[in-house]
Formats: sequence, C-alpha cells, structure tokens
Amino acid sequence: MRIDRHQLQTIRNRHLGYRITLIYELLLLLLAPLAQLFSPLLSVLLIGLAMVLMGFMNRFSRTPRSMPVIPLLGCTAIGLELIWGTALTCNPSVGRMITLPHVVIWLLFLLLVVIRGVRTLIREPFITMSVLQGATAGYLTLGITGGVMLTALWVLQPSAFVASALPPHISSGSPSGSVAAAMLAASFGLLTTIGTDVLTSSNVTGKLLAALITIAGQLYIAILIGLILGRVHRRLV
Repeated sequence: MRIDRHQLQTIRNRHLGYRITLIYELLLLLLAPLAQLFSPLLSVLLIGLAMVLMGFMNRFSRTPRSMPVIPLLGCTAIGLELIWGTALTCNPSVGRMITLPHVVIWLLFLLLVVIRGVRTLIREPFITMSVLQGATAGYLTLGITGGVMLTALWVLQPSAFVASALPPHISSGSPSGSVAAAMLAASFGLLTTIGTDVLTSSNVTGKLLAALITIAGQLYIAILIGLILGRVHRRLV
C-alpha cells in the first residue's frame, strides 16, 4: 500500500491525537481519587476530557460528515455538567431533575466518540504503537462512560448501592460530586470483569447497567483482537 506525503502527515496527526487522549485519560484516572477531597474536581476533569475529544476528533474520524454532531454534543455535555454540578450543590432537587438529560447527552457524546474511534482504528493501514494507544484510549473511554452512568444512578436511586461499601462521607445520602470517584472505580471493576461490591443485588436497574458495562468491555476487546489478528494474517499472506 503506497502512502503519499499528505496521507502520511494525516496519519501522524491522527496518531498524535491517540497519544494525547490516552495520556489525558490516564491523568484523569490518577487524579480521580482527589475528587473525594475536592468534589468539583472530577467535573473539571470530565469537561477537560470533552474538550480533548472534540479537539482531536479529526484525528479519530475519517468521516467529516460526523464532525458537526460531536462538537454539538460535547458543548452540550459541558454546559449540562456545569449546570448539574451547581444544581446538586445549591438545589439538590433541581439537580436530580436534570440528571437524566445530563447523563443521556454524556452517553451519546462518549459512545459516538468510541464508535468513530473503532471505525477509524479498523481502517488504519498499519498496526503501530500509536494505534494500540488509540485502542487503549477507547477502552478507558468506555470505563469513564460507565462511571457517568453509575453516578447518575446514584443520584436518582441511592438505594441501588450498598452504603457500607462507599466511603463514609459519600454514604451520607446527599448528592455530591465526590461520589463520582467511587462510581468510576466501580465502573472499571465491572468493565474488567473484576466486579464491584457497591451495587445491591436486588436493584434491577443497577444489575442491568452492570451487565451493559461488562458486555461493552468484552465486545470492545473482542473487536480489537479481531482487528489485530486480521492485520497480522494479512501481512503473513
């Protein structure tokens, strides 16, 4: 397969986007525990993630027609994140009311990013370290998406969680941004099939979300393994 200079530069720019996104997501995970001490921190990190994903979406997607949708959803998610976080602090009842649209917009935005990322990874001409980093970034994005869903569930249905399994200042019952750190950890436990003990076994919604997060993680890995093995087979043939 022959690649001209313009195509090579485009590939390099796209791979730079993979690396920057992965680095930022790793930073988000490392700083997440501090959200238990400073509640707004994870909201700030999520807003930063949305900006990174919007800024480097042209490195992920080869379909320019999808571009207007991603900035629109990303900007809406950022706006709702600011409103939602403020409402939970100042007026918890209003915060609960906007939780559903808040989580729906975030889900649409993050899942569209993952889908476009997978489609572009499948079309990559070569499997390189940067491509693997892009695949890893997509996997981490799924885990963060699960954390957003579980946080929304905690705000709407606190009874879906085992209070004794959460940190004391989280299990007090009042909606707070600090709960997101514990929900993020639970999401990655489900994504990697390690499991989590924060969900009650009697809550149907919680069990359904847990199953969706686990299935999404396994499907993502299966798709990427198929991609890598297919490219290796093509080279050998």
